[in-house]
Amino acid sequence: MRYRVLTAAGAVAALLALTACSSYSGITAVQRASEARDDLPVEVRSVNPDMPSDYRLLTEDAGVKYFAAESPDHKTACIAVYPVDEPDQWTIGCADGIEDVREIVTVSHIGQPTAKLVTTGFDTRTLESEGWRKIHENVLVGTITRP
Repeated sequence: MRYRVLTAAGAVAALLALTACSSYSGITAVQRASEARDDLPVEVRSVNPDMPSDYRLLTEDAGVKYFAAESPDHKTACIAVYPVDEPDQWTIGCADGIEDVREIVTVSHIGQPTAKLVTTGFDTRTLESEGWRKIHENVLVGTITRP
């Protein structure tokens, strides 16, 4: 009987440890109240209505605004990149299946810097050593995409 109790207790402990490891809580920067500055320009829209659409402005760098949105369960996230002086060169990219800290999605548009959205808490040191420049906790930019 004692063996069964220990086995059950061990199974419960393992389950709790597994649950604790997979308790991803989303992108902190998008979990704030919306403000007027968070409104995407009217021409920037995702064609997929199933993707998150409640964007927050994360940062602006070199005349480019970087927005992010995520689903209520934090499993899908998007980045919208809007170059203020070249508004026709905007881009949006989304990814789903997010359950832990990781790179989420990388987007690019000819003439604009490549942008990468990462989860809160993701270790970006390797990316930075590869030439990515961190402009926000959740956004890194790379080189300008050439034709």
